[in-house]
Amino acid sequence: MITTRSLAVLALGLSLPLAGLGGLGCSHEQKAPPVRPTAAPVAARMPAPPRDEPAQAVNDDSSKDNGPAIFFDFDSSLLRGDSHQILQKVATEVRAERTGEVRIEGNCDELGTTEYNLALGEARARAAKTYLMHLGVPDGRVATVSYGAERPKYPGHDDQAHAKNRRDDLVVR
Repeated sequence: MITTRSLAVLALGLSLPLAGLGGLGCSHEQKAPPVRPTAAPVAARMPAPPRDEPAQAVNDDSSKDNGPAIFFDFDSSLLRGDSHQILQKVATEVRAERTGEVRIEGNCDELGTTEYNLALGEARARAAKTYLMHLGVPDGRVATVSYGAERPKYPGHDDQAHAKNRRDDLVVR
């Protein structure tokens, strides 16, 4: 015979596991993934090399094109002061041409994961795009793409090559 006490124990026994499963269900609130990894990559713990790289890519045999480029500090998407003059020249050129366009190709050094470098390259390209739009270049005439570390312009695995590969290439058409 089932007593009131046994029904209470049975009800409690069933409700506790079900209550625990309720916490595992879907939330109505979707959270976006973080823009950057929460744990810094091993490369982020290394000291940044000195900022002695040129403001524009040097035309040598290792470069794939002769277009303008701007450079970034280690693990950063903030525009440096030396990039402003280059971006101002590009903005003037694009605005002068009725159909002028610019593609900003974000690049990184080989340090860090593929996903991290693609996100950082995109952030670098967006920073340059925002500055160009601030200078009056219409949004529709600026395209961005991130190559991460997939298209190094300068060969080598030393600090100098890494510094030169932390860049945005500006392809004006």
